[in-house]
Amino acid sequence: MQFKQMPAYRVRRVAESILDMAEELFARHLEIRALDWRVLVKLAEAPGSIPTEIGRDMLLTPVQTGRSLLKLRDLKLVVAVPDPTDGRATRYTLTKAGRSAHDAGMKIVLEVEAFALRDLSAVETVALSGLLDQLITSTAYAPEDVDRLSAALFGKERNRA
Repeated sequence: MQFKQMPAYRVRRVAESILDMAEELFARHLEIRALDWRVLVKLAEAPGSIPTEIGRDMLLTPVQTGRSLLKLRDLKLVVAVPDPTDGRATRYTLTKAGRSAHDAGMKIVLEVEAFALRDLSAVETVALSGLLDQLITSTAYAPEDVDRLSAALFGKERNRA
C-alpha cells in the first residue's frame, strides 16, 4: 500500500485542509487562530476554567494554552480572575467581546464543515459520522497496547529512553 493511500494519511490530509480554510477565515475576521477559538469554546462551555482544564479538554499543550490565553487577554476576549479558594490558580471567563468571537467562530466552523461535506449526500454524511465515531473509539489506546504491538513487531520489549 502506498503511503498516500493509507487511511491515517488521508484523514490527516482532510483535517489539515479543513483547518487551513478555517484558519484563513479566523485570521481574516477574528484576528485569532482556530486554536485560540478552541479556548473560547471551552470557556463558553465551562466559564471559570483554569488553564490545565482548558488544555486537557481542548487537546492543547500547556504552552499552547498559555499563549492562547495571553493573546485572548490582550484582545480583551477573556478575563483572568484569581481563584478564591486557591491563590495559585487563575480562572478565565469570556468577556462580551469573547462571547461574540466565540459565536462568530462557530459560524465559521459550521460553514467550513458544510463546505467540506458539500458533495456528500445526507446518507453519506451520517455514514461518515458513524465511521468517524468508530475510528475514534478504535484508535484509543493504553500503554499495554503499545507494549503488545511493540512485542509483535520487534520481539522483546526495548528499553524506553
